[in-house]
Amino acid sequence: MAKLLVVDDDPVTRTLVRAILGREGHELTLCASAPEAIGILYVERFDLVLTDIIMPGHDGFEVIKAARSLRPEMPVLILSAIDDKVPPELTAAAFARLGVARVIAKPVNPSLLAMEVADALAAR
Repeated sequence: MAKLLVVDDDPVTRTLVRAILGREGHELTLCASAPEAIGILYVERFDLVLTDIIMPGHDGFEVIKAARSLRPEMPVLILSAIDDKVPPELTAAAFARLGVARVIAKPVNPSLLAMEVADALAAR
């Protein structure tokens, strides 16, 4: 299917995302940090990036910025619990300006995640 880069500092979330999207037939590269993901973005091509926002040290905004500069047409989805901290309408507006295709709330809903990834890939 598609080659996806998944960025999340939480190992449980990475494992869950791998199980859900791997079952859909996607090839996944998993990263535990923004710097690791940014380094990989410079050497590999991906069809889609799925990133957390709030991570220690460096955040998902840095991943989004790198993805946008390297491949502006590549869909970027956010998987985050940020709506627990910021009103959803503010995050949606801010992410739209960054070119984020979708924001998916944690905890992960398996069918929603698979559907949002499929929709973002189909829309490119």
